[in-house]
Amino acid sequence: MLVNNFYYNTFLLVLICYLIGSIPTAYIAGRLKGIDISKEGNKNVGASNTFSLLGKIPGIIVLIVDIAKGYLAAWFATVFSGNHPFIPMLSVTVVIIGHNWMFPIGFKGGKGTAALIGALAYMAPLSLPVLMLLLIPLASFILRDSFLGQGVAMFVFAFIMWPWQGSYLWAIFMLLLTLVYSLRCLDLYRTYFTEKRRYLNPFIKMLLGLFSKMNRSRH
Repeated sequence: MLVNNFYYNTFLLVLICYLIGSIPTAYIAGRLKGIDISKEGNKNVGASNTFSLLGKIPGIIVLIVDIAKGYLAAWFATVFSGNHPFIPMLSVTVVIIGHNWMFPIGFKGGKGTAALIGALAYMAPLSLPVLMLLLIPLASFILRDSFLGQGVAMFVFAFIMWPWQGSYLWAIFMLLLTLVYSLRCLDLYRTYFTEKRRYLNPFIKMLLGLFSKMNRSRH
């Protein structure tokens, strides 16, 4: 533990994780190129918009750093929480809140997907393919929208992780993350229903294309 008091220790862990999440990686990368990424493209201060506006190398760097945010928060909280089962989950939730609402840039931010990947890579690595390669592509394909698809997939994933990990805390954790993600995507959810907006990101399209090719080759 960082300090010999559970409540003070938890407060410090949560604060540190929020600060880690608030590091505006994509914004810094954009400023180095003379671009305010929060005002260009889809205005998302994350890896996807970095790829679109700045190219592959800056996008990959931002993606790696954002994944590292989640991994670091999960590791840090696990090591310094006194083996408390829920504190690492709380810390990951807070690091994603920090990433989605970064105080150095006026509480703008990303969607937290990369940080979630990093956290799951540390906490439950075998679950990553289930969420990222199965549930999100499937929900996105059915709904024809990556943003709403991810929210639905995360909700379903919560009830898969409960029996898989043998703890209801995993359901609470993933439902909290679903709420955080959905709050960040409220406008996108609204336009999906009111303006019939549809969007499949390139990664989802690539996965669906690979699946389609595999399916055709079997026949």
